[in-house]
Amino acid sequence: MIINIYTLIMLFVACVSLFLGGFLLYATIQSLVTFKTAIPAKAINTFEQKGYLLFLIACVVIVIRMLAWPWFYFMLQSFVPEIPGAMCMFGVTQILPSTVIFLQIIKPVAFFVMGGWLLCYAVDKSTPTTPLARRNLYFLLIVCSILLIDSAADISYVLRMKPLMSVSCCATFFDTPLRPSAMIPQAILGSNYQDILFILYYAVNIVLIALLFTSLSKKWQSLPASSKKYILYGQAALGIVNIPIVIFAFFEIIAPGLMQLPFHHCIYCFMGNGTVPDAPIMLGMFVIGTFAIGWMGILRPLCKNKEVQPVTERMLVKVNHLAVFCLLASLIMVTVHFLFI
Repeated sequence: MIINIYTLIMLFVACVSLFLGGFLLYATIQSLVTFKTAIPAKAINTFEQKGYLLFLIACVVIVIRMLAWPWFYFMLQSFVPEIPGAMCMFGVTQILPSTVIFLQIIKPVAFFVMGGWLLCYAVDKSTPTTPLARRNLYFLLIVCSILLIDSAADISYVLRMKPLMSVSCCATFFDTPLRPSAMIPQAILGSNYQDILFILYYAVNIVLIALLFTSLSKKWQSLPASSKKYILYGQAALGIVNIPIVIFAFFEIIAPGLMQLPFHHCIYCFMGNGTVPDAPIMLGMFVIGTFAIGWMGILRPLCKNKEVQPVTERMLVKVNHLAVFCLLASLIMVTVHFLFI
């Protein structure tokens, strides 16, 4: 185990969230088993207090676990001086690689699911009758399961992390002609893939932002239901298509271009070497903007209830604004950097 302030905080947070998450899972199952739509007048106060405590614990644990995702990369960066041969976070990932890959998958999944639950809970909490309580409890079961897996994986990784080997430089993986970030788009777009990918990056993001703006316009309410449906489907489809486009664009064009290292395609160097100080913000804005589109897709079916419909619509507008702001901010930041290189 490598002991520093980052590992101690990560270990403490993981242990606390594992304990609270286990209690939360048990309490959620118990609440679902004893859930009643009609509650006697004498028991209403007790039921409300238990529900409030349960959801309060859930909110605290979930927010902590959401913050654990960026903290994980701070921790990896802190390991770089401790690993022989490591020039960036990529070197650190070569120790316990399967665990690191799993953590880099489970953490964004957990962040997305937890964020979706918090939004659904905020909608339900806005009405005194909480008509979505049962749905939120079922959703919380999924959240608790992911939370426990994520916390346990953090503990396992921190305890087993030992600098026992020398690792290779990131250039041996990211700068070879057969790197995946080059071979996949080249197979799809052809030998001139970088130019096409750069055009696609701007084109898809601009169209996606335009569609998001459309659902915020004053004319939105006057559109027929079929048109609204197509626009919403278009937003979801482009949001999904945009993910691989942006990932490949950052690896192949944006990161090398902004670092002014045209043949170096390491995303870890881009985030952590300090050449582009706002790189984590740039990537973070894209992630939050993309997640916001997904959160709207969660809110619409799960919060479909006449009693909370006005609240749901207001929440959808707020999340839509978040998606527009974050995606536009990320696009503008990339553009400004290229203009002033």
